Amino acid sequence: MPTAPVFSVSPLSRIQVACSLLIFLSLAVSDGLAPAFSQTRYSLTALLHCTREDSILKAFQLMTEGPAEPSLRQIVSKPVRVVFKDMRLLNKSLKNYDALSWMSNQGDQVIFVNEKHRQAPPEALAALIAHEALHDDAENSLSEEVESWRFEATVWMALKAKNPALAQLAEGTHPLVDRENRLEKELKAGTLEAFVRSSPGYKGLPETSPGFGERKAMR
Repeated sequence: MPTAPVFSVSPLSRIQVACSLLIFLSLAVSDGLAPAFSQTRYSLTALLHCTREDSILKAFQLMTEGPAEPSLRQIVSKPVRVVFKDMRLLNKSLKNYDALSWMSNQGDQVIFVNEKHRQAPPEALAALIAHEALHDDAENSLSEEVESWRFEATVWMALKAKNPALAQLAEGTHPLVDRENRLEKELKAGTLEAFVRSSPGYKGLPETSPGFGERKAMR
């Protein structure tokens, strides 16, 4: 995976960040997010260190229980920043990527979610973020990708079952929902692994990567 530089924060910037956090927290309270998180093991304040995006916070809320919870735990423990991004600004070749886990040389992790998915249902965002959180180091492999895509499909199916309205969305309404439905279909058909391994983007990846087995065992 590519690396990104880490920038230090000046004292003035820290004050600005603190003020921004307080403003965002007050808005989140009025939007009903704070009471929702108060019923979980995750505080809204802790999650605001990971994102300031309202739709991503709603995805986090869905991840506080069920199969996606280990990914949220991983995100909060580091912490990992999760942001929307015009992927072309990272690299023109990434413009069609739905998301990307980016590791710095210092071990800091950022999950970039394609800006085009800003209006996607939080269930679809939660499944996508749960996948990307598994890529928590600079090493990747086919086995890791297969497991991450399988995990994404599992999270989507669990959240979709809780919100039957998602099954009524017409194809083309949300590209990310179309992706998740495709993964669900492949998983149920037993063809997901072949689907992932055939991706041109994974050509040349090793079969296994260091640390992946240990992370898989923790879930």
